[in-house]
Amino acid sequence: MVKISKWLIPQVLVFLILGFKSKIFLAFLWIILHEITHYIVAKWMKLSVDNFKIHPFGTSLELSDFDELTHKEEIILSIAGPFFNLLMFGLFYMAYKIVPTEFVSNSMEINLVLFIFNMLPAYPLDGSKVLRTVLSSKIFYKKAHIITSYISYGVGGIGFLLFAYLLTIHKFNLSILLTSCFIVYITYNEKRKVMYIIMGDIIKKRSRLTKRKYIYNKSISVYCKLGLINVLGLVDKNKFNSFFILDDDLKVMDIIHEDELIEALKVHGNITLEEYINLKNSWMKK
Repeated sequence: MVKISKWLIPQVLVFLILGFKSKIFLAFLWIILHEITHYIVAKWMKLSVDNFKIHPFGTSLELSDFDELTHKEEIILSIAGPFFNLLMFGLFYMAYKIVPTEFVSNSMEINLVLFIFNMLPAYPLDGSKVLRTVLSSKIFYKKAHIITSYISYGVGGIGFLLFAYLLTIHKFNLSILLTSCFIVYITYNEKRKVMYIIMGDIIKKRSRLTKRKYIYNKSISVYCKLGLINVLGLVDKNKFNSFFILDDDLKVMDIIHEDELIEALKVHGNITLEEYINLKNSWMKK
């Protein structure tokens, strides 16, 4: 089955925006090399590459254990492709002073565009992964994901404003409009699945524990009136989470761990912690 990389569509549109129509095949080459760089770094990190295809339409790279990486490793993997393009830009820039050919000039421009575009903090680009990873190292993953989504929407919004401005000066640029729509659409889908990502990360911690033989803990105190789904949003995907449930008098009512939290959500849905504790106490009395 031929799979078109989601990275290819916006990149090609950007080249069209900048008038690189005559350079499109050369652009395909550098886009493929960009993905190959991600692949090489992933293999160096001993990650399992489930799917990597190179075809006339672009490339696709799927990793099964990306979420097992540390924050530092995630950033290194995410910037590998853009850094390759920046490096190539530098090399071709120096080469152009010696051999000022059209190929060297085009490769220099394309690699610079690829670097800048991929580092934009917008889904599904590398820049959004870097931003989300940096934020999640400082704040809760759910909040980091939401902030990154809003910034991504902002990038798409700037694209719409640019399109509108060009219309006022009687220039219709369909590529800018399509690129902005693509960013907004992907961002919308990413924002909707944040809770599923968190739940999936909890499950993946089991293999991480088996692989590394240890996992760091994190504890946090939460108010008993908080809903289970809200507590799930506080989960740190890189640590095993425990929650101290406090009442109005700051007294500990119970302690639940993330595995129990997932089971409670499956069985009872989004009830409050207080309701869950009452249910659990009633079972114990029987």
